[in-house]
Amino acid sequence: MCLSKNEMTKNKKIEHEGIIQSLSAQSLDVLIDSYSACSGCHAKGACGMSDMKQKTITVRRPAGDFHVGDRVMVYANMSHAFYSVLLAYVLPSFVIIGTIFFIEKFGSSELTAALSSLGLLALYFVILYLCRNRISKKITFAIAKTSNY
Repeated sequence: MCLSKNEMTKNKKIEHEGIIQSLSAQSLDVLIDSYSACSGCHAKGACGMSDMKQKTITVRRPAGDFHVGDRVMVYANMSHAFYSVLLAYVLPSFVIIGTIFFIEKFGSSELTAALSSLGLLALYFVILYLCRNRISKKITFAIAKTSNY
């Protein structure tokens, strides 16, 4: 279950329903269904763009009695969503476009510019991976049990 655009901006939260897959003393792994933006479209069968994936989200374990198989709601702040989009899409786009622009400006071939941008992009994602613990402290999720089973 996702919030509508009006509800998201009103509440400043994104919520997804999920099922607890595993437990530890510090965290819970919750399986959620993630749909593409056009999965609700009436023409999704015709264009082939509908997409649904199951994702596992690790949430810090709150106080309470949780068990594997419990239905829960996972909440994230809109600011966390924007930060994620910035790291995953916006900055990599600037890396690619900026690298191609500057390398071609200094007289190198398009092939060199393209390969260099891919190399820098790979380096960006390696750095992002190495900083994942710091990023996970900024992007946090809350959890609550749902009342309907």
